[in-house]
Amino acid sequence: MILVTGSTGHIGRELVGQCAEAGRPVRALVRKASGSALPESVAAVVGDLDRPESLRPALTGVRGVFLLPGYADMPGVLAESERAGVEHVVLLSSIAAADGVLENAISRMMIESERAVRESGVPWTILRPSGFMSNTFE
Repeated sequence: MILVTGSTGHIGRELVGQCAEAGRPVRALVRKASGSALPESVAAVVGDLDRPESLRPALTGVRGVFLLPGYADMPGVLAESERAGVEHVVLLSSIAAADGVLENAISRMMIESERAVRESGVPWTILRPSGFMSNTFE
């Protein structure tokens, strides 16, 4: 089972759809029980990345997590993931992390999120895209 955070956003929604279409077991983390347009085969589970303990039901039986950056207690989120037996975390970061400039709020958020993932003890992959076509529509 893969847990996708940000499952109703630009990236998460696409990832959930592609996993479901490929027949992969996927679960969508959502903030509210209603209002999320997800494929029928995808279970939505309510949780709050700013409250790591709220993720326990969502993490049950999960082997992989697609994780968004920048939450208040990233080490706590990762500790809950490790306790649940998660075998791999994929963090969506940004090319901004590469500059190492902690004075820039976006860079700092990405750098600190990456650090938390690296130090978590859970095997990880960090994605650092430089941009998304969907951003041009905003």
